[in-house]
Amino acid sequence: MNLNGSPYAKITSQVCWQRRAWPPYYAAMSRVALSILLLLVSSCAFAKEEGSGVSGVTAVSPAESGNPLPVREDQWRFTIAFPMIWMPEIDGKIRGDEPIDFTITFDDILENLSFGIMFELYANKGPFGLALRSNLMQVEDESSRSGLLDTRVQTNLDMGVNDLLASFRVHDKVRLVTGVRHVSAKIELDIYSTLGDMEVLNETIVVTDENQFDYLVGINFNHWINDKWGLMLNADLGVAGDNDRDFSAEFRALYRLSDLNNFWFGFRYLQIGSDSRQDDITYKVDMIQHGPTLGWAFTF
Repeated sequence: MNLNGSPYAKITSQVCWQRRAWPPYYAAMSRVALSILLLLVSSCAFAKEEGSGVSGVTAVSPAESGNPLPVREDQWRFTIAFPMIWMPEIDGKIRGDEPIDFTITFDDILENLSFGIMFELYANKGPFGLALRSNLMQVEDESSRSGLLDTRVQTNLDMGVNDLLASFRVHDKVRLVTGVRHVSAKIELDIYSTLGDMEVLNETIVVTDENQFDYLVGINFNHWINDKWGLMLNADLGVAGDNDRDFSAEFRALYRLSDLNNFWFGFRYLQIGSDSRQDDITYKVDMIQHGPTLGWAFTF
């Protein structure tokens, strides 16, 4: 598959072919940009746990709260969200010696996706809550160049975002959230070059293999309109860790099909950025993902 000219190929080309010619940008991008690039997956709807049957519930008005389960502060309530999908457009911004902007559409992401999975688990008991949100993806891209040397480069990206969170309900509709976000990225380049019929190069290069951690604080708000429809707003901010900027916000609407089944849809925004300094120049790299989300959730 030859993706020359596509936005994804442009980014792959910048990393593969300009690694030596552009070391400051490469240093920044290898840390942040590629670690989050094409992430289908990212995961900020902590208010999903509110659909599990705890928040906003009173013993005398379960119908008004929208909760199909009777309130039991002494029992655990669970939510399993799967399958889920996020359909983002990715805007990249690099600031330093020379500004660079690029955009990758969801169609470009989907074309190169080889594997992806996204799920979320929630457990609540009384005012306390726990959540595990996981997003994993494998992307493969192949680009080629012809000339004196015919060269083919296959890029393999394994990426993931995992959140481990705890929350405390301070109001029927409000929870305070804290936890850790783990961002992982492994990028390998398989390079194969020939001169006529003679093999010149056949090598695998590990561009990056990193794990980054950010400490998060956040808040979520939920409101049930009736026994079928609910609204959720979520936001979290990285206050310490490996990235200089880590912010996420999401709006979701919930439609309850039955006591067990729920349908979620909404819109999510995620920004992760990092700064580095080299040769007396400060480089700022930000990857901004924004787009609609869809999901199915089971509550029990």
